[in-house]
Amino acid sequence: MRLGLFLFILSLVISSCSPKVYSLNPSGVKAFYCIKEFYFESPEPLLNDLLYKALVDGVISANGKLECSERSDYYLEYRIDDVSFYPIGYSPSLRASVFVAQLNSNLRVVDRESKVRVSGDIVEKVQYVGSGMRADFEKRYAFVDLAEVVKVRIYSLLTSHGD
Repeated sequence: MRLGLFLFILSLVISSCSPKVYSLNPSGVKAFYCIKEFYFESPEPLLNDLLYKALVDGVISANGKLECSERSDYYLEYRIDDVSFYPIGYSPSLRASVFVAQLNSNLRVVDRESKVRVSGDIVEKVQYVGSGMRADFEKRYAFVDLAEVVKVRIYSLLTSHGD
């Protein structure tokens, strides 16, 4: 009797935890996105590549296809206003070992009729704990972590705003 009750309650809990998808395109058909603008001036080519890849991965994760043609349903405008990287902790040998990477950016999604469908600021901050040996490697790893968080935020913006 207890086992039956336990299994019944467990099945209710599991069935209530199903994912719910909210999207610009609720029909489930893949929407076509065109990256109209990717604006970022940085002396860090790796960071530029990582953030562009985060934008592309976020669109693909949100069930979108990238194609700039007459079939494009939405146009993406992604502007990165500021990226900062600074140490906040030091090792016993006085080498920087804890870093913060912070990004301020804006994503806009415009449809064919030039109506803004999504507009959101992306402000993210990640902390990276390194070994205190090579700051250039640790900076790279912090930027990779930052790009992963940005990808999730782009996915969230693209899937949380319905029509």
